[in-house]
Amino acid sequence: MKHTIVLAVVVASAWLRTAGAAEIVVIESTSQRYVAGQLIDAAVPLVIAAGESVTVATENARLIKIDGPHNGPAAGPPPDQSGVRRALAQLIVEERPAVGGVGGVRGDSEAEQAPDTRPDPWLVHAERSGDQCVVRDASVGVWREDAAQAAVLQVGVSLSERTAPIRWDSGSQRAAWPAEMAPADDTVYLLRSADSLRSVPIRLHVLEPALVGGGRELASAAWFAAKGCIDQARVLLRSAPAP
Repeated sequence: MKHTIVLAVVVASAWLRTAGAAEIVVIESTSQRYVAGQLIDAAVPLVIAAGESVTVATENARLIKIDGPHNGPAAGPPPDQSGVRRALAQLIVEERPAVGGVGGVRGDSEAEQAPDTRPDPWLVHAERSGDQCVVRDASVGVWREDAAQAAVLQVGVSLSERTAPIRWDSGSQRAAWPAEMAPADDTVYLLRSADSLRSVPIRLHVLEPALVGGGRELASAAWFAAKGCIDQARVLLRSAPAP
């Protein structure tokens, strides 16, 4: 029986990973061995029984459907794009994963979150806690909802005293992430204004440039979803061209 596509909240600790190891993410599966959202070492053979199939996104932005029987690396023709889109639509559900782990901070519930009107899926939202994704070695924009006044937020790493400012001019909803606080993968950052006692915790995930642009929207959305960047995945999926 085909498994229902659900969001798998992936929390991959550093000790579970091999440094520099390539990974693939499961998008859709009819195999009990693999579930949607699962991250797999690309060097580990996929074992798929006859009558089963698994669709994965690779780190070089390929979307691949593998039909069983199969015992080996991910390989095969690109799957039907409309089918992948339907799978992603089911994968991106309303629940938001919480930020946890480092320092024990957790994201707010959806009811407590600020609105999200960012037009670009690669913008970090300064007022929404949780997992957010950025591109490696690219400038990072930061979005806010209310642009009526100039504003400054201090951003720091959880459990560290070092901070750097994010500055918005009056009338602007976009600002630049501080260069001196270069985003590190799977790291929790705390954003706080001078007049607030409460910080907004954001866990950043750094994705490879190969997953961005060039018709790779579905592969990018798959990585967003697997990393927990659900709001960004929704924005990207809405902007992806129809198959």
